[in-house]
Amino acid sequence: MSGINIYLDIDGVLNRYGPVRKGRSGVDPADPEADEWPAYTSSGGVLVWPPEMIVRINRLIAADDVTPYWLTTWESDAAVFGEQVGLEGSADWTWLPSVGIAGDGRWQKYASIREHVEQTDPVFAVWLDDDLAHEPDARRWARRTGRVFALAPEPMEGLRPSQLTRIEELIAEAHRTGASPMGRVRPGSRPSRRPR
Repeated sequence: MSGINIYLDIDGVLNRYGPVRKGRSGVDPADPEADEWPAYTSSGGVLVWPPEMIVRINRLIAADDVTPYWLTTWESDAAVFGEQVGLEGSADWTWLPSVGIAGDGRWQKYASIREHVEQTDPVFAVWLDDDLAHEPDARRWARRTGRVFALAPEPMEGLRPSQLTRIEELIAEAHRTGASPMGRVRPGSRPSRRPR
């Protein structure tokens, strides 16, 4: 096992699906109590993303052992989005098949990530996809691996600052320990039972 994989969806994660609230243009100050980005940028009204989020993601993927992958229905067109919003090196990221249902009847993204995680054998992986909210089998698989952090942002909001902070913390822990932070028991949680 080595390295950290980050699997990124676009719509509902990096590109929010809803109107930006008044005050998010960068002219008005952001509400310090809200878990929102201070400003958003738009391209033709179709793409809406927070530049600060892109800067932070670029910092995450700059580490030698972090490898980003596209896992989005944009598939090969994901590079166009990446270049538009400023994700460094995104034109060269591998994209995994994401449209439709796999041959075994599973959601294609779920089938693709399962196979890819098995092939690449990362110490830790992050999977960001708003559709995970509707895919209990995929979420259950991620938990059971002990090394895949699966997160489903609210599509009308996209990835929130606090969610990205959590991902940064998990990746920092994986770097520090050389192991998946998902295998550690958190205070107040019950340890998994191991066969004797």
